[in-house]
Amino acid sequence: MKSKLFEKKEAFRFAFWGVVTTLTNYFSFFLLQKVMAYQIANLISIIFTKVFVYYTNKRFVFRTKTDWKGQIGEVFRYVIGRGFTGVVDFFGLIVLVDVFGIDGRIGKMIMIAVIMPLNYILGRVFVFHKDKDATDAAPSDK
Repeated sequence: MKSKLFEKKEAFRFAFWGVVTTLTNYFSFFLLQKVMAYQIANLISIIFTKVFVYYTNKRFVFRTKTDWKGQIGEVFRYVIGRGFTGVVDFFGLIVLVDVFGIDGRIGKMIMIAVIMPLNYILGRVFVFHKDKDATDAAPSDK
């Protein structure tokens, strides 16, 4: 019996696009923090990455197809779920840097490692719902 939370192909796609978005997040932060305060650089990189990852998660990872009403609900759930992890990412980095004295670049890597599994679980359970189809149906009695 397959777990509804974890599907191998989907998890592989999430991991692949997770690497791409992690690099996007980290390098945008790295470049921005050279010209502005790390807190602002982090906020901009989080927002930029969240927009990018919505598209990649919808199109390539969870592969949901929605009408416009479904799209509105999906975007709303995405903003709530990723907003939560964005807040954890933002304040977590501040705590790591200002309280524990960790370098911002190292702290960013730590926060990415914390946030990634949360994003998968929230995306799979809360945001991207697939319509019931033949593959989701209960197995027949034989």
